[in-house]
Amino acid sequence: MFFPSSSGNKKPSAAVAAAASSGSPSSGDPTTDAISGKFDPTALERGAQALKELDSSPNATKAFEVIKLQEQSKQKEFQTEIERAQTQRTQMGLQRAQVEAEEKRKTIAEQQDQERRTQQYKAQLESELYQKKLIDQQKQNEDWLAQQHQQFLRQEEIRKKNDVEVEESRRRTLIEQMKLQRDNDVARAQAEADGRIKQERENVDVHLRSMRAKAAEERKTKLDTINATLGSLGSGFRALLDDKTKMTALVTGLTAVALGIYTAKAGTRVAGNLLEKRLGKPPLVRETSRKSWSRALGLGRPASTNMLEKIVLQDELAERLQWTTNSIINAKKNGTPFRHLMLYGPPGTGKTLFARTLALQSGLDYAIMTGGDVGPLGKDAVDEMNRLFAWANSSKKGLILFIDEADAFLRRGRMSSSSNMSEDARNVLSAFLAHTGTENDKFMVVLATNVREVLDRAVLDRVDEQFEFPLPEFEQRRQMLDLFMDEYIRQPTKAGKVIEVDPAIDSAYLDEVARRTEGFSGRQMSKLVLAYQASVFGSGANKLTKGLADTILNWKLAHYEGDVDTMQRHEAEELKAKAQQMVE
Repeated sequence: MFFPSSSGNKKPSAAVAAAASSGSPSSGDPTTDAISGKFDPTALERGAQALKELDSSPNATKAFEVIKLQEQSKQKEFQTEIERAQTQRTQMGLQRAQVEAEEKRKTIAEQQDQERRTQQYKAQLESELYQKKLIDQQKQNEDWLAQQHQQFLRQEEIRKKNDVEVEESRRRTLIEQMKLQRDNDVARAQAEADGRIKQERENVDVHLRSMRAKAAEERKTKLDTINATLGSLGSGFRALLDDKTKMTALVTGLTAVALGIYTAKAGTRVAGNLLEKRLGKPPLVRETSRKSWSRALGLGRPASTNMLEKIVLQDELAERLQWTTNSIINAKKNGTPFRHLMLYGPPGTGKTLFARTLALQSGLDYAIMTGGDVGPLGKDAVDEMNRLFAWANSSKKGLILFIDEADAFLRRGRMSSSSNMSEDARNVLSAFLAHTGTENDKFMVVLATNVREVLDRAVLDRVDEQFEFPLPEFEQRRQMLDLFMDEYIRQPTKAGKVIEVDPAIDSAYLDEVARRTEGFSGRQMSKLVLAYQASVFGSGANKLTKGLADTILNWKLAHYEGDVDTMQRHEAEELKAKAQQMVE
């Protein structure tokens, strides 16, 4: 764009502007759009004419001012646009910087998140690798332990096999030695017998002559003695018949001797009955600590008290035993009546030992009888029962009468006409109830039965306290093993023989035996240890090995159902079931 100078040369500029504005070719003229080499001055002429008109116009100066102002406005607008563009560019730069900062922050956060995920994945991989190593190590340890266990089992099997072979060889050797010794004894006895027979045959004539001479001499001697005796008796009798005074004295003396013999015999019988009543035990009593004839004469010995140390009871039962013992001692001191007790439970659980221990600790005498002995007495059972309680009432110290198998004659059925209870059994039960119906300070009755449900209700009414004796549990069986092992195995015998115990039979082995003998009674545990002792003495090895102990234990377990205590427990369970059915 062209701006006029300030010297006032306005016309040419205006003319040029007019010519430019009026003479400029149209954009739609086809002649101007085409490119040609000819010059057309028409446009210039029209421009020049317009400039002249413009310069000659009086408003040319104002128009120029207006145009100048417009141009300035446009320049300001352009400047404003430029500043606005710069502002927008600055804002866009700021926005771009913010966007770039946000993108950078997001990029950093994404990188951190990616690094965190990478670390977590790495830690997870390391943890899985460590767990895998642990599992592999554990598997290796288990494999090693399994190999060691298998090796131990093989060694143990070899050791057991060697022990069995050694024991079998020792047994065969012992049998062979015994057989050889027996053959030698038989041969020696046969040789001695043959020698004696031969000698007797060779000397038979000499013996016959000697025997004949001896017999003739003895015959002559006896005949002379008889003749002399008969001659003396005949002379004396003839003299006695001739003298009447002597005859009277003889008859009187013979009469006095006869009366003396009869009187002594009757007096001895009466004194014996009195002493028997005071000192002798009734036939129903099998065992007693009270003095009897033999004890009074010094021919017997008191009952052994070593059984006191053998009793193994549960803690609760042992505590009740101590309470009962204290109450009996205090009752004896204060002169108060005794209380009757009942012990029930499977056979072999220590009921008899309980009664004996109770008597020993309380200081009373004890007597043991069995209910099975009453039935065979028949009609005499009532008299023997009365005699038993009369004997018990005569005790000065007080007596504990222990009746084992009380259900044999004290069972229910006394009042039932349909029962198979005999009249004698009813009478003896009535006699027992009559003697125990009132309180007394002379004796106390301790009943023992496998099944209390079969006892007569009146008998149960006589009982003041009941004790149940269950089968021993693991702890009690373990204590019994230690007790019986010390008594029968570890301690020397009366002959001084000591049994060597295999080190493998330790506390852990006895724990295993106690676990395997579940259901055994105290008596069966004692029989097991006694079987250990018998097997050692029978083998001649003088050593209790683990293999031998296992053999005995396995045999006992295999024949458990055939044991007497086990069969009695089964019978007791059947009786209990029948009794419950009768009650229902």
